Amino acid sequence: MSESIGVDRKEGEPAGRQGNGRTRDLLRSLDRRPVRFLLVGLTGVGVNTVVLWIATRGVGLAVFWGGLMAALISTGTNFLLNDAFTWRDRRVGGLRPSLGRLVRYYITTFGGNVIYLGMLTLLTHGLDLFLLLANLIAIGVGGTFNYLLHNVWTWRGGERK
Repeated sequence: MSESIGVDRKEGEPAGRQGNGRTRDLLRSLDRRPVRFLLVGLTGVGVNTVVLWIATRGVGLAVFWGGLMAALISTGTNFLLNDAFTWRDRRVGGLRPSLGRLVRYYITTFGGNVIYLGMLTLLTHGLDLFLLLANLIAIGVGGTFNYLLHNVWTWRGGERK
């Protein structure tokens, strides 16, 4: 039946499963790095949101200062996870390369955090959006910037395995 529509089925392969091999090959060929970055980012969103909420609602800091604290703490946890998970194939061992990546990570993420804080302030004070919704939008904008720069600069030079 499958031969009549131009699809060759491997001998012994059940009908209806002939596309699975091609789909599997396509999925293997895709770069999983953005998905890994997104997963790490989701943990960072959790850390960021909890710290922001405690800093602004619990401690009483202004949104800007609470956002800055949240960004600094979540940046540290995200670096550790990204280094171990997202870009593990580009890691070069040793203290000096690790510290170099950490410094580049904070420099790059500083740019993303400036974008994040600007968006957060604009959305909460300028557009009067609910704090946590504004936070998610601002994280998405700053996070996109971060991924692009981390991919070409922070983990540059490491061998892809």
